[in-house]
Amino acid sequence: MMLTSRSVVAIFIGLLLNFRFIQCTHIYMKSGELRCFYEGLKLGELLIGDIDTTVEKNGVFEEDPLLKVSITVDETFDDDQRVMNQQSSHSGDFAFTALESGEHRVCIKPLYTADTTARIRMSIGFEIENVKVLDSKQKDTVEALKTRVRQLISRLQTIRNQQDRIRENEAVFRDQSEAANSKISSWSVIQILVLIGVCWFQLNYLKNFFVKQKVI
Repeated sequence: MMLTSRSVVAIFIGLLLNFRFIQCTHIYMKSGELRCFYEGLKLGELLIGDIDTTVEKNGVFEEDPLLKVSITVDETFDDDQRVMNQQSSHSGDFAFTALESGEHRVCIKPLYTADTTARIRMSIGFEIENVKVLDSKQKDTVEALKTRVRQLISRLQTIRNQQDRIRENEAVFRDQSEAANSKISSWSVIQILVLIGVCWFQLNYLKNFFVKQKVI
């Protein structure tokens, strides 16, 4: 079915309403320096931040596990009430769900105790998503994972059934082999007894024969 230009515009606007992106920002800071960003969030919107920090060593920016990042979120519309305060590693994501609609101040501060004068390069990217859309995505992902798990369970059950059949066949073959070995052992004993009897009979016959010859 062909989409009209009006339909395309409507779909594009719908996507814009559900997703809002802020371009990634690269800034240079020192340990303990504070940098804040202001974002207008609606009730239930999810703010996702991606932070990647490196420290300058001998003219080269490198990652250092000692480098930490302090993150705070304040509601400027409610007397700067702090609704989030956490410390994370030098790289990673953080997420915050708006409890009320209004402007929020997101402040980020790098902490590097190894060298407080070192130059720090920080890459910050924000993404704002609608929680309902995100929940829908998560549900779809969960359903796909459940389907995959059911397929794996079915495959494992098939493998177990095949293993059970193999064990049953091995048991039948083992019983047949033991029965054959038992018959072979019995016949071997009988043959040995027959040979012993024949040898004894021949020895007695020869003994009696030679005794008769001496008497004659």
